[in-house]
Amino acid sequence: MKNILIPIDGSECSMKAVRYAARHFSGIEGLQITLLHVLPVPAVFWDEGHMLSEEEKKERRRFFEQWRREQRERFEPSFREASDALAQSGIDRGRIIVKDASDTVDAADRILDETRGGGYDMLLIGHCKHDRAAHFIRGSVTLEIVHRGAGSALSIIE
Repeated sequence: MKNILIPIDGSECSMKAVRYAARHFSGIEGLQITLLHVLPVPAVFWDEGHMLSEEEKKERRRFFEQWRREQRERFEPSFREASDALAQSGIDRGRIIVKDASDTVDAADRILDETRGGGYDMLLIGHCKHDRAAHFIRGSVTLEIVHRGAGSALSIIE
């Protein structure tokens, strides 16, 4: 196990997965850890099904790129916190890769696509217990990954 993907979202739950990796994998020779933040595209950027003029397409793209830059800047402290936790455990900063993805409407699908296409040995994901009502209403990215993640090595940290 040398190539691990850890999705992070800034929550304490995802940081549990980062700390777990720092504690349990820091001594592995050649270890590489990728931190992935998936930011699903908000509905305001979806195509409503009508043809857009070239000017409308340009404006939408400009607005989307500005939104994406702002989201990356907002999330940077979470990347830094996670990278610092891994580095403090002895993992070489050069072996910590940071990625973000805002090219999807479904976080679970994007995480699974990255897992399957990125040559990872393991997907390490944090999960927090929620009350049944909240889980029923909001669902869970972790649960979706468990249901659709056949073929992927998965560890869930609670």
